[in-house]
Amino acid sequence: MTESSSEVKVRKMVAADLPKVNEIDRGLKGEGRVSTWPFSFETYWSVYEPEYTYVAEVNDEIIGFLVGYIKPMEGTHTILRRADMQVIPRTRHQMVGWIEMMGVPPEWQGKGVGRALVNAFDKECQKYDALISSLVRLDDKTLADFYKGIGFRPWETVVYFRPWTKE
Repeated sequence: MTESSSEVKVRKMVAADLPKVNEIDRGLKGEGRVSTWPFSFETYWSVYEPEYTYVAEVNDEIIGFLVGYIKPMEGTHTILRRADMQVIPRTRHQMVGWIEMMGVPPEWQGKGVGRALVNAFDKECQKYDALISSLVRLDDKTLADFYKGIGFRPWETVVYFRPWTKE
């Protein structure tokens, strides 16, 4: 499966792509990037063996990656339904596609690479009538702006947690 966005081609990732994807991932871990996932792509790949992984290429050079999964909406269904937006009617979107990790080096950002990767995952999600979602840290303005720019909307909910305390 290959998606094209001008000169950018997106295809399913294979194990031979790991070194380059890891290089991109490591390069994005600098001070200017807020890491949504606290561990490396290599760790993610080895632990989860994700089914929906894509790489973006230009002239056979890997310039970005995306990892996602598709699953039943489960407990998030009621909290994600907003009557005023009417994006999740009660009888639709029983599945959700989650974008877990995505990486595009700074020199390729703003050139359609991220959009092409999301579009490839979107085509997979459409097969399951799955809504696409992604978690973004509140302090990750770059990623939030990217998602807003390609049509994603934030939900008006925030996850709160209570840290464990020693007793």
